[in-house]
Amino acid sequence: MKPYRLHLFICLGKRCAAKGSEEVYEKLREKVKALGLKGEVKVSRSGCFGVCKESEVEGQYSPAAVVYPEGVWYKNLTMSDIDELIEKHLKGGEAVERLVHFRLGA
Repeated sequence: MKPYRLHLFICLGKRCAAKGSEEVYEKLREKVKALGLKGEVKVSRSGCFGVCKESEVEGQYSPAAVVYPEGVWYKNLTMSDIDELIEKHLKGGEAVERLVHFRLGA
């Protein structure tokens, strides 16, 4: 099996799930498959990342996602952001800056 180029994790913790992360996850999987990216981009569910607990307002950053190996963490990801995330980051290699929460090592 060839290794994936990118691995996208979507938080399905209770705060993120309450804001639609399950739907975002399902739509991302559908689109990645439809665009023929399934062999190079892996989309996975994840438990709570814990970033909401670190915020002053509970759930402020949800739904959250992270793309590896770059270590780009996204916040407030919604259904309307999916196409931009796929085109700009998953296909184009550039983070969607307006949604970036932080980067590992930055």
